[in-house]
Amino acid sequence: MTRELTDKDRKVLKYEKRIGYVFSGLIICFGGLFNLLYFVLNETGQNYLMVSLIDLGILLLAYFVCNRINLKVNRDLKDNLKELLKRKVDKTIEEKSYEAGSGALYIPILGDLFPKLWGQKMRETRKYYVFTSDTKYEVDKDVYDELKKGTDFYIHFAKHSETALYFSKDE
Repeated sequence: MTRELTDKDRKVLKYEKRIGYVFSGLIICFGGLFNLLYFVLNETGQNYLMVSLIDLGILLLAYFVCNRINLKVNRDLKDNLKELLKRKVDKTIEEKSYEAGSGALYIPILGDLFPKLWGQKMRETRKYYVFTSDTKYEVDKDVYDELKKGTDFYIHFAKHSETALYFSKDE
């Protein structure tokens, strides 16, 4: 079944567009680096027409890359529809996860003697997974606590970009 997007759904989809903006920003940064190198290293007369045309090409490339990466998300936002998929919980799993880069090399004896230098352990977090017949979904703790084995739940799903917007127990 389909429903219209809510403000919360639109916010999630707009957040998904960030990777397109990152790539276009990188392209523009490389273009700025090109301009810097051209004007610093070029000792003869500057050709402003050539630089302007290359800059225009870089800006167009950044625009098209951003639009291409965000094409499906933009289509979802334009259609303003989401799908509700009803699934049954097969099993739920809670796993330990460690934050990348949060720790240092932990050596037990040196870590006890010099805790600031050798004793920094990684920060532990929890991840919550719900398994259905065909897919594994990572959910928040409150959704995980609500769902037990054999219960039905709904996945609010963006049609074109295939983004899981959120999970709920009722429609």
